[in-house]
Amino acid sequence: MKITKSLIFSLFIINLSACTGNFTTVKVKVVDQDGLAVEGAEVFAGGRLGIDGENIKDLTDKEGVFQTIGRKNLAVVFRVNKEGYYQTKLRTNKNLQNLIIELRKKKKTTAMYAKKLLLPVPKKREAIGFDFEQADWVSPYGKGNIAHIFFYLDGEYTDVQNNNNELQISFASAGDGLVKLNRATTNSEYQFPYLAPQLAYTNSLTLKYHTSSSSQSFTTYDNSALGYIFRINTKLNSEGEVIHANYGKIAGEFLGSSYTGTTKRKNVGFVEFTYYYNPTPNERSLEYDWRQNLFRDLEHEEKVYEP
Repeated sequence: MKITKSLIFSLFIINLSACTGNFTTVKVKVVDQDGLAVEGAEVFAGGRLGIDGENIKDLTDKEGVFQTIGRKNLAVVFRVNKEGYYQTKLRTNKNLQNLIIELRKKKKTTAMYAKKLLLPVPKKREAIGFDFEQADWVSPYGKGNIAHIFFYLDGEYTDVQNNNNELQISFASAGDGLVKLNRATTNSEYQFPYLAPQLAYTNSLTLKYHTSSSSQSFTTYDNSALGYIFRINTKLNSEGEVIHANYGKIAGEFLGSSYTGTTKRKNVGFVEFTYYYNPTPNERSLEYDWRQNLFRDLEHEEKVYEP
């Protein structure tokens, strides 16, 4: 019996020593958008991180820290949640002993007109007004009432390898325009600024795409961009200061094409983009609450759930 116990103990020590080299401490600190520790955030660490290949879930302590023992050399899928915050997700195998994850607070979510739009263009080489509230062209091409933004499409589409398209975007009022945003460094589901800026709007934008089987292709489209913030209905006082405006955002890039599909259509191309429009005057909040979408009866592919 003594020999058996000694043997078991020895094997346990040998096994533990062998396993130690295969595991490491995983330490994550969760902070908010201001760099302050977030206590009580639920951290899910997936990718079979645990000693027995299980996923691990726990809450951060008062210092915002989640710590566990996990297997080495794994790409871990982290998912972090807390009531009143936007979810953060990322997959990484780097810096697992001292990883910082940002969890952004929900500050002022609001109702907006939000839609994933794919709209036929009725006529090329004409600046046609678009109404954000009606999600349509203005008369005589659609049911829109106010031309919040103008689209001008030019170019020809022969096939995938041979097409030349230009999309011009412009605004009618002084002070209206766009601010382009580069891709954010955060892994939060909410990546836009909380508030629309008050300055730096440009009144026009031209996007070009050219591809040819006989020459070099080029494009000014930026599909890696986060998107745009826009300002419309702008009114200025005598000193050029904004006294009235509406704000919104575009997720990703605009797309304009002369492609009409494989069948004959009553259009000369299309524009495609996802937009959020806040109809409350002078309200600069860009945080969208999908439960309060002001559009009703949208098709499934038109609905927007991302904040």
